[in-house]
Amino acid sequence: MAHIKPINPDLLTDSDVDYANFSCCGDEDLIFLRCPACGHLSVQCYECETWYVDLADTGRMESAYLSDDERLACPHCSVPFEDACHLMEGIVDRYLPTAAQVIAAGHGRHLARHLREQHGVLLPPST
Repeated sequence: MAHIKPINPDLLTDSDVDYANFSCCGDEDLIFLRCPACGHLSVQCYECETWYVDLADTGRMESAYLSDDERLACPHCSVPFEDACHLMEGIVDRYLPTAAQVIAAGHGRHLARHLREQHGVLLPPST
C-alpha cells in the first residue's frame, strides 16, 4: 500500500480506504477516485483494475482496464477522464477526493478507521 502519492496532503491515498468493504482480487490496492467533471466518487483497485462504480452498492463493479488509447469515463456523467494514466504522480491529484468530500457524499463508512475516528464518522450497528 501507499503507492499513490498526491502532492496535496489533504487528498486520500491507498492507505485511506477501509479494505474490509471491498473484495476483488485478494491483493486489493484500493484508491478513491473523484470525477473532475461532476464529483462522483468511486474506488479503483489498481492491482486488478476492478472499479467500484457505486459506493452505495459495492457489488456494482466494472473493469478499469484500459488500452493505450482509452480513458476511464465517469460512471455517473460519462465524461472521460482527461488523463489515461490518472494514477501517475503529478497527475493523480486531479482525480482524488478529500475525506470531507467522501463524508459529504455519504460514503464515510468506506474511509479507513483512522479517518473515521478523526472525522467522527459513526458506523451503523451490525445486524
